[in-house]
Amino acid sequence: MRTSRRLVLSAAALGLALAASGCAYFNPVQTHEFYQAADGTNANLSQDGSTVIGVRNALVILREDGTAEFSATVVNYEQAIEGAEPTRTVDLAAATSDGTAIFATGVSLAPEQVVSLGAGEDSDQSVQIGDASGVVAGDILDLTVTSGDQTVVISVPVVDGSLEHYSETESGENAGA
Repeated sequence: MRTSRRLVLSAAALGLALAASGCAYFNPVQTHEFYQAADGTNANLSQDGSTVIGVRNALVILREDGTAEFSATVVNYEQAIEGAEPTRTVDLAAATSDGTAIFATGVSLAPEQVVSLGAGEDSDQSVQIGDASGVVAGDILDLTVTSGDQTVVISVPVVDGSLEHYSETESGENAGA
């Protein structure tokens, strides 16, 4: 009788251990997957099953004076190897849902290079939008990302400076983008 009791207790302990560890088994580690952890959106251009170009946290920030700026990070994931294409050009063009062009810009990236777009001093390249009169906070713009013969269109949100990390500091620079 003692052997069957030990067997039952062992089986119960094993079942409890499996149940307690099951959450980690069935849920993948989130840091291994790209996800939109902020207000902006992401885009990927792939080649042969691997991401080659990435646009991260793309959004448009509307200012009180009626101007706007585009903020994003563009990444070239290609390895810097001999014989590889030395640079990639990434073209970004935004338009409203009715097709009205808002801005267009280009970024040249060497392999393994990251370029920050925005208006702050931490940005590598500024993308100002002069006339954003038809755009209001809460709008969704279509952003066309093109590199070589690959194109993807993503939806980009328009936010205003009501959140502290999107507001301008006293020096006129963007506090967080």
